[in-house]
Amino acid sequence: MSDDLLTRWEQIFPWLEGELGGRITRRERQGRESGGRYAWFVDLDVGGREVKTYVRGTRDDSFSYVKVYSTARETKILQILHDEGIPVPEVLAFHEDPQAAVLAHVEGRDNFNLVTDPAERDSIAEHFLETLAELHSVDIHLFEQAGVLIPETPEQIALNDLDVWQSTYEAGVRDPLPILSFACRWLRRNVPRNKLDPVLCQGDTGPGNLLYHEGKVSALVDFELAHISDPMTDIACVRSRDLYTPIDRFPERLARYSELSGREIDFEALHFYSVKTQALVPMALAPVMENLHAGTEHAEWIAQHVFYLRTTAQALAEAIGVELEEVELPDARPTRFSDYFDMLIENLEEEQSPAIEDSFLRNRMWFASRLARHLRHADRSGPAFEEQELDDMGELLGKRPAEVGEGHRRVDQLVRGSGPERDADFVRYFYRHACREEALMEGALGLCEGAQLAPLR
Repeated sequence: MSDDLLTRWEQIFPWLEGELGGRITRRERQGRESGGRYAWFVDLDVGGREVKTYVRGTRDDSFSYVKVYSTARETKILQILHDEGIPVPEVLAFHEDPQAAVLAHVEGRDNFNLVTDPAERDSIAEHFLETLAELHSVDIHLFEQAGVLIPETPEQIALNDLDVWQSTYEAGVRDPLPILSFACRWLRRNVPRNKLDPVLCQGDTGPGNLLYHEGKVSALVDFELAHISDPMTDIACVRSRDLYTPIDRFPERLARYSELSGREIDFEALHFYSVKTQALVPMALAPVMENLHAGTEHAEWIAQHVFYLRTTAQALAEAIGVELEEVELPDARPTRFSDYFDMLIENLEEEQSPAIEDSFLRNRMWFASRLARHLRHADRSGPAFEEQELDDMGELLGKRPAEVGEGHRRVDQLVRGSGPERDADFVRYFYRHACREEALMEGALGLCEGAQLAPLR
């Protein structure tokens, strides 16, 4: 965190003492579990009574979508949901600049992967589906006061969220990614038109964005992406989170949600929202990738970016009906620098990391070692992968580009000028490209390592 940002965030803590009428006794910055935003666990002594809070700050400006999906908007949504009896954290206070919500402590843990007992996993999953059905029953017009758009037409229901992402993404990048240009065009010409009653969707729902305690959901958390849409949006989000926080037996969970909510699963719409949900991650991260610096969660953003490029291509192939073939990658070729990378990784992971006690700094070291692993792959495989990339683009374009950046710009132009007849060719190329990018992060993907989209049936 820069000195300027540190100064800005420091003003929150004396303000918080005045707002709650107490004295801070503990303050701990949250690490990776914060999702990349500024966040702290803060305890206060208020008249001899301990008050535990969670200070949920905003993301940095490189996440361009926060200009629309702000922490202020999320705070208003949480207040409405809490008033309606949905299990979400209570809002205690809100700080305007920098934006931060002060939330009451909720008993529970957030890492569903730590639950190993099958009966407990099933109990939490069942209660989550009950809670999701309850969330989807809240009157959507209550959220107008929070500035949430209430869509009316099929296009608005399907695309109001995409409008936010696409506009902020396109304004935030210098070089658009061809796969995202394609995905946005495909989504806009494949809008689901079945009649439905839209609901408030959490927008990133599922294990990992809920707290659990004693086999039950104690709170749904993280409503920054909440919007009004088809309930299949949230089902697609559960499928997305299932990639790295598996909910187990996904088709059974689909059927159970249908029973609890009284809504049939619309598989055609679910394919559509699976494409959108997968594409939104690289859309959010593309501006971040163009502005990475040492203070960011660089390796995590690279990992998620390349991983979701691959799952976006797979979701498109699934929706369109394109068969994808296994991608053959050339063998790694050690260079004169390879041993140095091996030594660096050994120093970081076996000497430095075990000696760090502070959880936030330990997370920072984890990012550093993952970045070193990525660079080791780039050193050994990068040149051969680029040759494959140029060959692939040459087949699409009819002429092999001179270098990768130029080729991507030309492919993007081709995507924007082509019709549905070229969909299959584009999707197969996007998949091969993504597999190469993901291979350069092998061993550094974190929770994404080896994950695959769950089947729908």
